Amino acid sequence: MTATTILHVAARDGITFPEAMEAAPDGVALLTTPWRYEVVTADEARRSAPEGVFEARVFDEHAELRWLNEADDRGRAVLLTEDPAALPAPFTEREQIEVVGTEAGGYLLWGKAVEASDGWTTLTTERIGSLRIPAEIARGEHASLVTREYIARDPDHGNAYIAEERLLTFQVSEPLRREKA
Repeated sequence: MTATTILHVAARDGITFPEAMEAAPDGVALLTTPWRYEVVTADEARRSAPEGVFEARVFDEHAELRWLNEADDRGRAVLLTEDPAALPAPFTEREQIEVVGTEAGGYLLWGKAVEASDGWTTLTTERIGSLRIPAEIARGEHASLVTREYIARDPDHGNAYIAEERLLTFQVSEPLRREKA
């Protein structure tokens, strides 16, 4: 008999980005502003977030915090984790998703590694520009953002579906090659 995986989802409304960061895991922060997209450590985001952050996803291998500015620099924060002890006290648990399985996934990032130092790698491509990520990727290699998909089953009809996806880490990746027919 296999153990059932439960994804715990808790939320808090009406909080500022700094308040949301108090509940964020100590990992990586993906910050979106009207002017740029920034990848920083959660600690850097707590100390000095760029002005105008309107969306953030902060994650490590155990939890992910999502924050979205809804109005007047206040918004909704949602935390997803498999560990109920990781849920912050001021957050209200909204649901527990009982999953029938998990699936590893990922997103290939634009560009190739051109430089790595101090645990960070710069990816670059002419079309997009450059992006620094917290991973050691060898020069010329590609990188991806690793995810975990949570598969649930519809209780009425039995259909399986991806109920949620959580960001985990960055890693070396190879783009898929199209096979010739």
